[in-house]
This record gives sequence, C-alpha cells and structure tokens, in this order.
Amino acid sequence: MTEASTYTNIDWAQVKVLIIDDQLSSALLIQNILHSIDLTAIDIATNSVNAIRLCKTTAYDLILLDFHLDPQLSGSELLTVMRKNNYISAYCGIIFISGDRTPEVIVTSISLDTDSFLSKPLNIGQLKQRIITVYQACLIRKPIYIAITNNQTSTAIFLCRQLLQLHGHNLEIEILLLDLLIGQQDWLLAQQLLTLFSERSQHHKLGLRQAQLMHKQGDTVTAIQRLQTLIKQVPLFVEAYDELAILLHQQQQSDEAKNIAYQALMLTPSISQRSLMAAQLAVSTNDAPLFFKIGKIFVTHLPIINQDWIIYFAQFTALFEQLHSQQLSPQSQRKLLQQLKRTHWQAQQRLALKQKKHLTAFCHITLARFAVTNNQPLKAKRRLLHGLKIYFGQMSQAPAAIMVDALPLLVYFGETQLIKEIYQALMTRSVLDEHSHHRLNQLQGNKFIIENVRLLVDQLATAKAAISPDPQRAYRIYHTILRDYPYNTEAHLGRMNSLLVLQQIHHPEIDISLQQIKKMPLASPLQEWFIQLQQLYLDKHSVVYP
Repeated sequence: MTEASTYTNIDWAQVKVLIIDDQLSSALLIQNILHSIDLTAIDIATNSVNAIRLCKTTAYDLILLDFHLDPQLSGSELLTVMRKNNYISAYCGIIFISGDRTPEVIVTSISLDTDSFLSKPLNIGQLKQRIITVYQACLIRKPIYIAITNNQTSTAIFLCRQLLQLHGHNLEIEILLLDLLIGQQDWLLAQQLLTLFSERSQHHKLGLRQAQLMHKQGDTVTAIQRLQTLIKQVPLFVEAYDELAILLHQQQQSDEAKNIAYQALMLTPSISQRSLMAAQLAVSTNDAPLFFKIGKIFVTHLPIINQDWIIYFAQFTALFEQLHSQQLSPQSQRKLLQQLKRTHWQAQQRLALKQKKHLTAFCHITLARFAVTNNQPLKAKRRLLHGLKIYFGQMSQAPAAIMVDALPLLVYFGETQLIKEIYQALMTRSVLDEHSHHRLNQLQGNKFIIENVRLLVDQLATAKAAISPDPQRAYRIYHTILRDYPYNTEAHLGRMNSLLVLQQIHHPEIDISLQQIKKMPLASPLQEWFIQLQQLYLDKHSVVYP
C-alpha cells in the first residue's frame, strides 16, 4: 500500500499537476517528492510564458506556484492572469511556495484565495499532506464551481447546502454559500445560516460576511464598527480593509476611507486594484502628494504578463485627470503634469521594449488631451498623431485602451480616416475591457457627435469628388469644413489641392495649410496626397517647402 492510499483512495496517477518555478532544480525536487505519493502526471514551467501555454492545453487539478518567478514578475500576477482568462478552472487547487516569508507575500497569497502557502525549504511530510488536503478540497468544491461557471446559482446553493448537511462544518463551503446568498440578495437565509455557522466558528471571514449583511440590510454604521473591530483582531485581513474603505467612502468619511485603503495597499502592493482604489480616494480628498506616492507603488508593480497593465495605467491616468481638474491655479496644474510625466518614466523602467512603445504612444495621447485643455490645439494634434503613428496601417495592433482614449481627440480634430480605422479595429474585439467599454459608451451615447462625424465624412467625400470638375465648389466646401474643424488634415489638403488646380499658387491659405500639416505624422493615403501636393506646388512655384 502506498503512502497516499493511507489517506485516500484517489487515483493519484490521474491527477494533473503543474509546478511553476523559475529555478528548475527546485521544481525537480518538488517533482520527486510528488512522485513518492504516486503523482506522475506532472509538468514543469520555469517562466510565465510556458506556464500559460501549458494551462491553455491541459486542465490541471493542482498548481504549485513560486511567488517570485523572476525580478520583474510575481506568481500573484501570473495567477491573476490565468484566472481572469480562464486558463485554469475555478476549482483548481493553488499552493504558493516561497522562501520569502514577509507579510506582503503571505497576505497577498491569502488575499488571492489560494488553498495553501508553504515556505522554503520545504518540509517533505508537510508538502505531501498539504497536497492531499488541497486536492480533496478541490474534489469537494468542483461540482459547485461548475454550476457557478454555468450560471446555475440555484444549483450551486443547493450543492453547498447538501455538502454541509452530509459532511458537517466546512469553512470554505460555508463562505461560498454565504457569498452566493448575498449575491442573490437573500439576506434572511444568509443571516440565519451565518448565525448557525458562527456557533461553530468565530473565523474572521465569517465576521466579514456579518458586516456585509449589516450593510446590505441598512445598518452601515454597525457594519463599519464591526469591520474596525475585525481589523484590530486580525491586522493582516486585507479584505476587511477593502470593505471598510468602501463603506467609509459611502458615508462621506473620505479621509478615513483613504487611510484605510492605503493601509490595505501597503499590505499587498502588488495588487493593482488596491492601488487604484487608494488613488481614487486620494483624488476625492484632493491629496496630490498621496496620489503620486500611490502612483510610484502602482507603476512599480504593474502586471506585465499581458496587456492588462495598459488598462490599469489608463484607469490611473483617468483618475489623474480628475485630480488635475480640481486644481485652482495653472501653476498647480503644471506641477501635477510634471509629476505625471515622472510617473510615466517610472513605468517605463518596468516594461519590456514592446510594452514601452505602447506606453509612449499612450503618454503622447494623454498629453495631447491636456494640450487641448490648455488651448494648444496644434501641439495637441501633433502629440496625438505621434502617439498613433506606430499603429498607422495596423491599427488592430493597438491596445483598446489607447484607441478609445484617442477617439475623442480624433473627433475633435475631425480625423475621419483614423476614426474609421479605430472603430473597425474595435469592432473586431470580441470583448472590451471595462475602461475601454466605458469610454466607448460615453462617446457613442452622444448622438450629436456621431451625427456630426457622419456629416463631416459626407462633406469631405463630396468636396474631394469636386476638385477636378469644379475646384471652386470644392474650395468652398473645404472652407466651410475648416470653419467647424480648423485643424482637419483632409480639409487642409483638399483646400490646397483646390487652390493649386485654380492656379492660385500665391494664395495665403496654401501657406497656412502647409504650416498646419508639414510637421504632422500622416497615415496613408493622406501622406501620399500631401507628397503629391508638395510636388505639384514645386512645379508651380519656385519656393521649396520642407
């Protein structure tokens, strides 16, 4: 009889395990230990790329994950990405392993709802027992999470209650049941069960659900008091800080909420959502020094595995815009803008080369918005087009957050071709992130703007078609367009073209349009049109314009 079979009759040879550790020697040691309890279906990944590749093709039952994969990447980031993208099942067992025993590592691991945390050097007996315990928990919760994944909440609730009736106290299932009932707004049954569960255990997770139920039923003041007590009793229970910060903010106690959110962030600085919550509360209290202090923490821990980092960065920048608008003097606004540029630079230090290109583009677009606000339209347009330049002809390569942040500016300048390219690229995305979806909905909700863009497209097409047969009419249409969109590239090119066809090579508006366009990056086919007009101008005039 094997050692494993003394604990359970599970067929361990069928259990799929993934070990993720950047130290191959460490991963092989763990693999050898697992072999001793008949675990044979074991894969090893020494980096995030391989880990994600393996998870896409194999449904793992257990994952043992090193917290520090490399100097730039944490296991918590990788786990977040794998869960968010459904690379692993909701019931997959997760065991964090690390030689780092600092509170940040332990609290972050716990806050991510992992099943266990083991410190290096590993105790062989402890590892074996933990594997058995975690996998048994996975088997118990598996049918419940399958029901949740299939949006069968009632079935999930039934299965939770059935398990508890058959097997008695199980904190994980009790918490899951309470969360499902709270989500269904079944306050009465949730409270009845919470009272029953609390007779068996005074666990802090039950205390958090008690506070949540108090708030849901209208007793927010008592809920706040309960959470404050809970934090004193369990100072590392970071989810209680999150809940308390939210309730204090709802009660207009923003300064206290800000302090609590900042404490939560300091416990788990690698969780970007906590950085954003603390930053939002800093904005609500107009606390610029704290905002940028949080910003430094935020960019130092940007999740760099995929493009989520640009989404978080866009959300942070949107919060900065709120803070910037609250400043009463131009001097204060300029000072804040310099600090934002410094934050951009700090973020660059963390990113890979390809990611740096996206960040540079995003920063150009962000600064373009502020240039518009400061009544510097030409500077704004130049920055905007420089930001988008790397995506000319391949807009589908741009992150959605960059495209949606550029759209309002493109509408402002009337750059219809780029608007069309971005819209087409966005329509090919099956899912948009929350930030991009919100920004796009804001724009699409303004029917007046949408109608004006459609009218502009029609006017530009009509004017261009008239250049050869009726250049005077084309000129008048372009002139009208430039009254409403004085920086529209296509209208300036069309006006130049019309005047050159009319032989008015000394017309001052040609020089005005040249000055508007000549330092701007242009996408095809506007770039080719501009080159043709320059040549036509040279043929008719002795002055050479760069």
